[in-house]
Amino acid sequence: MQTRTLSRRELEVLTHISLGLPYKVIANTCGITMDTVAKHLRNIYRKMGVPNNAAAVAFALRNGILE
Repeated sequence: MQTRTLSRRELEVLTHISLGLPYKVIANTCGITMDTVAKHLRNIYRKMGVPNNAAAVAFALRNGILE
């Protein structure tokens, strides 16, 4: 499975997701709306070819995207 490079913001959102933070907290921390958080997550799923947060985090850990 090949993934396109995540943007800086997508990586930031994914990192927050891996810490178990709710979307509202991620939005406030990043200074974006909850809709924008959801948009970044859809882009992450598409780029990684995964269906949800758990799969995205697992993929990122397996592939060295997150430590």
